[in-house]
Amino acid sequence: MAEDYIEAAFGDLDKFYPGSKRKRREFAPVEVKDVASEEAWDARPYLKPLPNGIEIEMFTVGALALALGRPFITVRTWNKKGYLPTPPYRLPTKKDKNGKEHKGRRLYSRAMIEAAVELFSKFGVLQSPRIDWSTHQQLVIEIAEAWSKILAEETNTH
Repeated sequence: MAEDYIEAAFGDLDKFYPGSKRKRREFAPVEVKDVASEEAWDARPYLKPLPNGIEIEMFTVGALALALGRPFITVRTWNKKGYLPTPPYRLPTKKDKNGKEHKGRRLYSRAMIEAAVELFSKFGVLQSPRIDWSTHQQLVIEIAEAWSKILAEETNTH
């Protein structure tokens, strides 16, 4: 009996804004998609023509992060700190409506991402939650060497 009285007295509180007679809007529940689990890192490549006329599959920093199992911001931080080499490819610079230029997205080739995944796995840090870069300087060196070799092959031999 008491519950019915309380429900009758306060049941509409969630339907109105506090201190108002105006009803709240009802929102449909939003379905959150987990994009990372549905999509492989190589699901959305860019096709970029190289100076030698060959088109090559390129991927964004987000794809590299997904392949390494890390957040995008982590990979971006690794780039800034020099743990990962600067990406050799970029999309063209664009101007916004105010005329300010924005650099194009950083791009990596499929071979570069696959080499990074292989080296992370070789050093046993692919699945680890944190990487102590001070003890993994050789990983930094090997990624830089692998990427420079891949870049030379992509730009010269294709």
